[in-house]
Amino acid sequence: MALVTMRELLQDARKRGYAVGGFNVFNFETLGAVVEVAEELRTPLVLSIPERLFKFVDVDTLSAAMVRAAQRASVPVALHLDHGHTYEGVMKAIRWGFTSVMFDGSAMPISDNLKRTKEITRIAHSLGMTVEGELGYSSFYDAITAKDGNNIMTPDVAADFVGKTQIDALAIAVNNNHGINHLSGELKLNFTRLSELNLAVNVPLVLHGGSRLSKDDYRSSIQSGIAKINVATDMSLAAAEKLKAELVKNPSANYIHLMSVVKKGVKESVRKYMLAFDCISKAM
Repeated sequence: MALVTMRELLQDARKRGYAVGGFNVFNFETLGAVVEVAEELRTPLVLSIPERLFKFVDVDTLSAAMVRAAQRASVPVALHLDHGHTYEGVMKAIRWGFTSVMFDGSAMPISDNLKRTKEITRIAHSLGMTVEGELGYSSFYDAITAKDGNNIMTPDVAADFVGKTQIDALAIAVNNNHGINHLSGELKLNFTRLSELNLAVNVPLVLHGGSRLSKDDYRSSIQSGIAKINVATDMSLAAAEKLKAELVKNPSANYIHLMSVVKKGVKESVRKYMLAFDCISKAM
């Protein structure tokens, strides 16, 4: 199956009422786990690397493996730079052969975010790539206080942003959050605002911070216009939990065995999300 753009996947998801999983991978084990589950369940897939990972892993080698895995996959796969913050990061993704980039200017004043996202989109579109933009987060990994309405972006601002930048997908803020900050279950997604945003813009919407929400949250998000749900934190936690449990049970385990245990744990996590996103057997 040839590489596809994220726009192709999300347009189909929006039309048929499901969400594509956007899974961040950080090594060969997680890459293999995600692709294998997608093939098993016949799901479309967005494989991502966030720019913040660049300083922790050999991204040139990992990205080459992602391209190879996507080219060999039996399901449609988009390769995506997640939370790109710099031109340099976006240019890396272009050189790697990715089909999609996200430019995250959400921590900037909105005028700067609009200007830079528009320029990134111009470059990406000229190369046949698609672009995800983001509005509404004060900064990456900030804690959110849902009670006072922070992290909410109005429909008119979102519509203006999409119209002027010509992005292909929009990551929105409806009291969702990245990382482990929301895992206590205290945050409540604002589905009223999500529905308003969906009516205001003409592109698929993306939900970040998708780890460990309820099945009802996923179902309501999809019904309200979400076409991609990002998962990263829970994959990392699943890998760590499996590793710790195995070492307690088998302290003398060698590293090769531990890698297989980690991969199994990640596959269990990914399978759970794909089932919740209603994307099973949606691969074209």
